[in-house]
Amino acid sequence: MLGVAISLNESEAANLGEACGGAANITCNSALWCQKTTGGQCKTADAAGQCDKAPAFCMQIHRPVCGCNGKTYANDCERQKARVQLDYVGACPKEPKAKEPKAVTPKSKTPKSEKK
Repeated sequence: MLGVAISLNESEAANLGEACGGAANITCNSALWCQKTTGGQCKTADAAGQCDKAPAFCMQIHRPVCGCNGKTYANDCERQKARVQLDYVGACPKEPKAKEPKAVTPKSKTPKSEKK
């Protein structure tokens, strides 16, 4: 009996519902995207996920989520439609606006001897 080793060719892409990402950095076929299985893994390079279809349209429901790109999406469907990983549920923090420098009023140069 011959032993046959079966392995996934690195050039093959995973299909719908199959594992992706992870230490092996498995990619999904071009019609799918690799959605990480849990949020908050934005900086985890080898986080595992599952190949999924991105939604074509979403209902207009306001339940904000923060994507790993720092953008707030109206709801999780909109985030998935954009193919962005979830950071956490809720709006992303707003970027602080740059403060304009305050105008400086020059001090009076009246000599001390003239002040009363």
